[in-house]
Amino acid sequence: MENIDDILKKNKAKEEPYKVPEGYFEDFQARLNAKIDAIEAKKTQTMDNRNTDSASKKSALWIKIKPLLYVAASIIALYGITYVVVQPKINSEVEAQMAAIEADEAEEEQIDDFYQYFAEYGDMESAEFYEYISYNY
Repeated sequence: MENIDDILKKNKAKEEPYKVPEGYFEDFQARLNAKIDAIEAKKTQTMDNRNTDSASKKSALWIKIKPLLYVAASIIALYGITYVVVQPKINSEVEAQMAAIEADEAEEEQIDDFYQYFAEYGDMESAEFYEYISYNY
């Protein structure tokens, strides 16, 4: 087994794989301070805008209200579409039912008139009565 000193000497003889660019640490402090100052300035600007800008407060309110308005608009649109599509069908069905009722009433009125006519002028036991009934009803 090799000695630790031999291993260290062997590895030290190899060239280092990573190198620092020349002059990197000479202005490192100045670049670091500039980056820190820029980040702090951005934070203070953001905080100032949040505290003093009423437009941002309005936009924050809008952001909260907007989903509710979307839901309300969707419900109104669905109601409107349903009303436009379903209402004519309902109206036509009601008109058909009313026409059927009126036809039934007219038929009943004719039958009443017929019975009244035969009661006054004719014999309800006659062949003419049964013949009329069998052909018309």
